[in-house]
This record gives sequence, structure tokens and C-alpha cells, in this order.
Amino acid sequence: MNLFRCILSCALISVFSLLLCSSAGAHKIWLNPADHFPEPGSTVEIGIGWGHKYLEDRTHEELKKGMPEKIQALDPDGKTVELTKLADDRYSLEVPKPGPYLISVKNKSGFFSTTPEGRKWGNKTEIADAVKCTNYHLGGKTVLMVGKGAEGFDRPVGQDLEIIPLTNPDQLKKGNTLKVRVLLNGNPAAFIPLKAAYAGFEKAEKEGEAAPSTMNKKEEKPFPAEAITDAQGEAELRLDRPGYWMVSLSHKPPYPDAAICDQYMYNMTFTFQVR
Repeated sequence: MNLFRCILSCALISVFSLLLCSSAGAHKIWLNPADHFPEPGSTVEIGIGWGHKYLEDRTHEELKKGMPEKIQALDPDGKTVELTKLADDRYSLEVPKPGPYLISVKNKSGFFSTTPEGRKWGNKTEIADAVKCTNYHLGGKTVLMVGKGAEGFDRPVGQDLEIIPLTNPDQLKKGNTLKVRVLLNGNPAAFIPLKAAYAGFEKAEKEGEAAPSTMNKKEEKPFPAEAITDAQGEAELRLDRPGYWMVSLSHKPPYPDAAICDQYMYNMTFTFQVR
């Protein structure tokens, strides 16, 4: 009986630790504007997506308490403008001027460590039995093309790892190619794998079916568009249909002090619409 209790306790601890850290593992955060091409003077509602699948309705899981840490917008002049909070996962933005409005969102960054008992929050200096540590950063970005103005859609917003469109989002049609640049701390990020999917490419779990775990993944089918950035941090993704799309990446460079942590993990997204 004691052996059974011990096994059960260890199993519950492992499951709890995995669930606790899953929000910083396979998950990502993204932005869902109700209208990517509003007219000047409009007010646009912007939802926040959270999870690991970009479903047909552009949502997956309920946003957790305390998310996001920050959401901001830059107007066509590059000035920060305030969004109005409607709910934890919904904001609105007034867009009085023509031109691109760049909106970004981020979750609070932190550390988690793998241990013999499962994952725990904290770095190697905080977790005595840490085997491997990850410093995670999750963020998303989108652009509203207001009216006819386009200058500035490719302006960086200052994310640590950022996906920047080089193709005017207002001109994207079925069969077009989206060119992007990826910057890491403001510098071109070479050889970064990118994936692009339209809303609904990934399907929801069937009732009673567990969500896929980072510990036990099934072989993933190819995404509608995939690419790797070149030496200038640039890549092209072909868009085979109209609708809402998301470009995503997960990058894990080494952490500068191995005594504290082993690697960074950047899960970043860029959402847009093909007409």
C-alpha cells in the first residue's frame, strides 16, 4: 500500500508540474483583430488568442489569470497609443488616422527548470535539483492597415525577437508570398525556422482526447507554409488561400550564464489577413 501511495504521489506531482509549466512550453499568444483593414475613425476590437492551436475561430484555450503582461499599439507616426480593456482577452483601439497601426502583446517572462520530479518554476540558482533550465519569452504582433496609408508597416516595435513583414499586408492575396524579416535584439536572426498556418488548419482535440504534451508529441504534419531565415534574417512564405493567417516561431538560443540557466525560449507570432 505504501508503495502504491508513493507511485501515485510521484505521478500526481509530475502531472501537476507539467501542467504548471505548459503555459511556458508549447503555448503561444497571438492577436485577433476583428478588422485588419478598418477605415479611419473606426474603433477596432482586438481579441487575444492563447494555446497551441490556431483554430478556425482563432481561439484555443482560455486566457489565464494575469495574462497578458502588456499590450500596446503604435500609430502611423510611431507614437504609443492606448488600448481600452473590454475583458481579460479583449481590447479596443481607436484608429483616427490612415496608415498602419502596429499592435504587440507579451506575457510575463520567467524561468522553469526540469528536475527528476518534473518541471518547477525557477532557475538553477533557485531549484536545487535542476537538470535543465529555460528562460521563456512569449509574444505576439499584428498590424491594422487603416485606409490607404501604408508607410511604416515594416517598423519594428521593439520585441526581443520580432517578426517583421516586408510585404505590404494590404496587398496580400491568395497565392502571394509574404516576405518577413526576423530580428533578435535588433539584429538579423539567421537560420530561424518559421511556420505559417491559416485559421482552421489545426483542429481541436476531440471530446475526451487529451491535448498533446511536449513530453509525448505525435509526428506533426507539414504546415501550409514553412521557411528558414537566410543570413539577413529574411524568409518568404507562400499563402495558398484567403483568410486569417499566423506566422509563428520557437527559437532556443543558449543562455549567457550556464550557472543560472541553459537556454532561452522565444515563442513569437505575427497574425494578418489574406484577402
